[in-house]
Amino acid sequence: MKKSWRNVVGLGARAAMIALAVTGMAASCVGGTGGGDESDPVDPPGPVDGDPTKWNPNGETGECNVDALLKAPSYASKVKALLTGMPLEAEELDAVVADPGALPGLIDGWLETDGARQMFERFFMTAFQQTGLDNESFFYPLGFNNTAMGRFTNPQSETTDVMLNDNFAESFARTAYEIMHGGEPWTRVIDTDTFMMTTAQMVYLAFQDDHVVADDESKSLRTTDGDFPTLRFVTDESAAPPASQALDPNHANFGKFWQARLVELPGSCNVTATNTADTTKFTAGEWRIQSGAMKPSFWVFSALFGRHQSISRHQTTGCNTGASNKTPLLDRNDFSDWRPVKIRQPGQGESASIFYDLDGLRSSGELVLHMPRPGFIGSPGFVGTWPSNEDNAARVVINQILIVALGASFEGVAVTDFTPTNIDAEHAADSECYSCHQTLDPMKAYVQGTYTNFGGHQLDPERADMAADFVFGNVKTSGAGITDLTEVLKSHPYFPRAWAQKLCYYANSGPCPESEELDRVVAAFVDSGHDFRVLVRELFSSPLVTGEACVAGVDAGTTATIARRSQFCNQLSVRLGVDDICALRTDNRSASNLQRAVRDATVSIPDDGFSRAVVEPVTIAETGMFTRANREAACNLAALNAWDTVFADLDQTQVLPILAEQVMNLPSSDARHDAALAVLEEHVADAVAGGATEKVGMQSAFVVACMSPGSAGVGF
Repeated sequence: MKKSWRNVVGLGARAAMIALAVTGMAASCVGGTGGGDESDPVDPPGPVDGDPTKWNPNGETGECNVDALLKAPSYASKVKALLTGMPLEAEELDAVVADPGALPGLIDGWLETDGARQMFERFFMTAFQQTGLDNESFFYPLGFNNTAMGRFTNPQSETTDVMLNDNFAESFARTAYEIMHGGEPWTRVIDTDTFMMTTAQMVYLAFQDDHVVADDESKSLRTTDGDFPTLRFVTDESAAPPASQALDPNHANFGKFWQARLVELPGSCNVTATNTADTTKFTAGEWRIQSGAMKPSFWVFSALFGRHQSISRHQTTGCNTGASNKTPLLDRNDFSDWRPVKIRQPGQGESASIFYDLDGLRSSGELVLHMPRPGFIGSPGFVGTWPSNEDNAARVVINQILIVALGASFEGVAVTDFTPTNIDAEHAADSECYSCHQTLDPMKAYVQGTYTNFGGHQLDPERADMAADFVFGNVKTSGAGITDLTEVLKSHPYFPRAWAQKLCYYANSGPCPESEELDRVVAAFVDSGHDFRVLVRELFSSPLVTGEACVAGVDAGTTATIARRSQFCNQLSVRLGVDDICALRTDNRSASNLQRAVRDATVSIPDDGFSRAVVEPVTIAETGMFTRANREAACNLAALNAWDTVFADLDQTQVLPILAEQVMNLPSSDARHDAALAVLEEHVADAVAGGATEKVGMQSAFVVACMSPGSAGVGF
C-alpha cells in the first residue's frame, strides 16, 4: 500500500532518532579536546580519587569532567550558530582543528555578517526589555483610553499602533547593535542620545513631548497649543487635500481633513461638503471636536495614525459622528525608514520639533525634545514595557533599570550606615518592608524627578529634579534626575560583569560559573574601553562557552540545550534563504502564508524572555513533548511550502548535501558528515520504496535534518 505524505513525513521521527545518534547528540559522551577521531577511547565511569582529569559523575565543583569537553566540530558550530545562525563551513572547521587559537579571529569576521545583526538585534530586544508593548502602551503615555487605530491597504497592514509598537520594540535593539558594530563604549547604551528611528516614531515622540500628561493625569500642551484655531472637515475623501497641504501652516488647505462618518448623519444636521469647527470655543449648533481633554492637536495626531476622532454639532441631538478608523495620513514608508536620529533639548528661544511637520521630520536626523531620553532608560520600548502609576511611584521602573544595566535587583538587605530622608511613612523603620524601601525609595526619585507616572516630562515643581540617593552594590552617591542616574550606572562595578553574564545565559541557557576565567573575560572587556565586540570574542572563544578545555575552579564543559525559538527561526531563515520564516519581525497582515504557518507552529517552542523583578532571563534549555511536536510541525510546513523556492530544479545528489551541511550544520570535513548523509539517503530510499516520489522523500528528509541537533539544538 502506498504511503501518504503524512506517513512519509512520519518517518522523520524514526530517522531523526538515528540522526541524533549518528551526529552525537549526547555531547558529553565525546572524549578529548581536539578534533580527532570519534573513536578515541573514553575513560570508564566512576570516581577516581586524586586524579582531576578523570570523569567523576558525582564529583564536587572544581573537578574537570573530561567527558563533558567538546570537540572542535561541536563548539565551533555552536559559536557560529549562536552569533550568526549560519552553518559552519569546512574551511572554518579545518582552521579551528588545526589551531584552536583561530576561533577568536573567526568570531571577529562572523560579527560583521548580516546574520550577526539579526541574532544580536533579537538578543538586545530581550536584554533591554523592549518587548512588552501593546495597544495600552500606545495610549497610556498620552493619557487616553486605548482604542484601535487605522491601517494601510493594498496590501493591508496591521493597525498603526501595532506597527509603531513594533518600531519601538526594535528601535533600541537596532541602536545597541550600531553601538556594538561601531566599537563605541558599551556604556553608551546607558546614556546615548542617538537612536535608530523611523519617522513614525519621531511623530509620536514629538507629540508626547508636546502633550504632557502630569502625575495627576492633567494634560497640557506647550508647543502646538493654538496651532489649529479652526479645523475643516470634508465629507468626500477625494476632496481632502494631501497631507503635505493639510499639515502646512502656510498653505490654504492647512487644517482641512476628511471625516469619514459625516455622511452618515441625518439631513437635520445640515452637513455640507466642508464643515468648519472653531476649536477655540463651543457655540450651540456649531461644529466642534470632542469636548473635555481632547485638543485640536490630538485630533490631528490621531488622523496621522488613521483615527478619525468624532465631531459633533454642539448641543444638537443626533449630530455626533463617532470615531472611525481609516487610512493614516502617515505614509507606510514612515514605519520603515530607519536611520540614526539624535535627540537634544531646545536651546534658548528655540522651538521643539513639531509632530505634524512630516516633511521636516522625514528629512531630519535630529529630534528636538524638552524631555531627556538617555539610553535604554528613556527608550519608548522600555518605558512602554514598564509603565508606572502613583501607587507604584516608579519603584518597578528603577528596579528594572538595575536589572538591565547591572544584572542585580533590590534584595531587601538593610544598610546600616544610611538613613533615607524621602521614604514613605508606611515603609518607615518599624515596617517589615523597610529593608527594601530604605534604598529603593530614595533611588526611585531619580526617575520621578524627570518622568511623570505616564512617562511624560516631569514639570511639577515639587518633584522636578527632586533629590535622589543611590545606595546599591557598594556604591553610595546622590544626585537629581535621570541624567545623574546614567552617570552612576555607567561607572558601577557591576556593569561589565552583568553583560558578560547576559551573554552567558544566551549561549548556555544559564550563568557562567564565577571563576578566574570569567574574571579574565570581564577584565578584557573593561581594558578594551567596554568594546562589546571584545566581550563577545573573549567569551565565545572561552571554554566557558566552547567547553573545549578544563577551566580552573569549575566543572568543564557546557550544557547542550535546545535552540530556543528566536535562534531556531533565525537559523532556519538564513540557512534556507527565506526572510524571517517564522514572522518574528513581520506583521501578521504583511506575512506570507508560509510565515504565518511556521510562526503558529513555533509558538510552543520556548523563547528567551524576562519577568518583572527577576534578574535572571528566561532561557529554557530542555525540550518536551509539545516543544518537539511544534518544532516538527514547523519543519513540516517549511518542507511543504518553501521547497520550490529553495530547492527548485535540484535533484537528490544536490539537495541532500545541502541538508547535511546547511540545515544540520555538519560541514564536509566534520567526521559526522558522511554518516548523516547516509541517513538522509536511506530515508529518501525508504520513502520512495514506500510509494512516495523523490521530491516527497527529500521533503521528508528535510524534516529529519530540520529536527537534527545541528538545527534544533545548541552545543552538540
